[in-house]
Amino acid sequence: MALKINRTAQRVIKGIGIVLLAIVVICMGKIFIWESNYYRTKTAEERAKADVPITRVISALNPSTEKPSKEDIEKHQVEKDQPRYLDIKRLDIHARILESEVDTNGILAVPNNIYDANWYAGSSYPGQGDYVIISGIHSSKENKGIFSDLDSLEKGDEIVIEVGSGDKFTYEVKEINVISDEKDSNDVLAKMQTRLDSKETLSLVTVKTGGNQQEFESLVMLRANIKN
Repeated sequence: MALKINRTAQRVIKGIGIVLLAIVVICMGKIFIWESNYYRTKTAEERAKADVPITRVISALNPSTEKPSKEDIEKHQVEKDQPRYLDIKRLDIHARILESEVDTNGILAVPNNIYDANWYAGSSYPGQGDYVIISGIHSSKENKGIFSDLDSLEKGDEIVIEVGSGDKFTYEVKEINVISDEKDSNDVLAKMQTRLDSKETLSLVTVKTGGNQQEFESLVMLRANIKN
């Protein structure tokens, strides 16, 4: 009799454990869904305030030099408000824009392919009136990246960002910064997370490195205002 009671108690305890586990899983699932919806509905300006300030831009050690085919570029798809293509007519640039993040140390990485650009997801979507940050590779050991001639642009030159919906936003170059001392780059990088002249601002940034792809040579950061 006692044995039967013990077995019954064990089944009850086991059943309670399963129920509690199921409740925990359901609650965690609801929290995850809520957080996903919460951040998806936040504007870029609200999201950006919670992000880590950018303190350094690093270049990929061995970026891919495989040029995307025309078909690869055409197949590139993103959300309707997210940057999809970068076009700079003067530099003959038509590049895919991929999404990237900043790590907890404030480090922003450039793309893993010399022919691509990265949009920092903590910044704004184009057309929302805030700041947009895009990074690219200056050069690999043997090849030029899409931003190798970024500092050759001049004030008044135009940059076009096409988003997933097909809408295009044109920006006019207003400011070009070339920093040769890494210690002085913090002030320039901080500018990227602000607007210029109280208007929506696009910042393009790249870092030039030495032959081993690790030694800092200079940082180029260009800022442009959206054209009405």
